[in-house]
Amino acid sequence: MAPSLLGTQPTAPHELSNPTHTTIDRKIFPDGIKTSGQHPPLQNKLKPYSAFPKEISGETVWKAEDYENNLERWVHVLNDEEIAELSAAANKFIADGTPLTGISQVCKNVRLSSISTNNAKSNLPLPKLSKLLASIRSEILNGKGFILFKGFPVNEWGNHKSAVAYMGLGTYLGYFVSQNGRGHVLGHVKDVGDDATQIDKVRIYRTNAR
Repeated sequence: MAPSLLGTQPTAPHELSNPTHTTIDRKIFPDGIKTSGQHPPLQNKLKPYSAFPKEISGETVWKAEDYENNLERWVHVLNDEEIAELSAAANKFIADGTPLTGISQVCKNVRLSSISTNNAKSNLPLPKLSKLLASIRSEILNGKGFILFKGFPVNEWGNHKSAVAYMGLGTYLGYFVSQNGRGHVLGHVKDVGDDATQIDKVRIYRTNAR
């Protein structure tokens, strides 16, 4: 996947520590730069440890054997109709010239805990696939907590269109935030020559370390 451009505000994604990196116009984030550190705690949700349940039960509790031989429970292979809808939406998004960081399905200035796909203004609409994604989102939040998508025609679409489609699916499930101090919201899992021993500065997925 192609990495996004960099943010330049003083909070994370913070100002770049590497002087060789130039700053980027924040207009590439037309929906605003969101990071996990920008969301204040929900005070009414905080509880003392003594109030925590002594045992957890329900749909969020599972064992590996529940899924290892039941791929249909956690793998979704995109079918031809879903691929066609996603392809058309990605093509339209690219043609409109919106930067990758501008993909949006959710209302602006909404708390991360209350993201909803029902009242969103979408610039990558998926009328049919969005119904499935709403169900998957509920399962991620209230059920097992994971899903594996398969069937992306990456070789056919190339990095840019694949990135748009991937980010587009993700915005129906939540809101992207920076994944590192450089402000990347989507990046290569690829050895780019970074030093894996610099653990305070380097993400291991950018190295050849195990």
